[in-house]
Amino acid sequence: MKLNKGITLISLIIYVIILSIVIGTSSILIKYFYANTEETIISKKTADEYSRFVAYLTDDLNSRKDFKCHIR
Repeated sequence: MKLNKGITLISLIIYVIILSIVIGTSSILIKYFYANTEETIISKKTADEYSRFVAYLTDDLNSRKDFKCHIR
């Protein structure tokens, strides 16, 4: 008997189905991770809020007249 080696129509259909499942799954994962990276980007308002917080702390520390630092 002669062995037929090659791609048959059934194996081609199976390859296409498996490839489309893999590509679909990877695209869903990539979309999910890409959406989450946009949430972690620090906005420009953070620097302003940090400056206001530091200014508040320095005003508070400078307003205390009885503040003494004892180092032993």
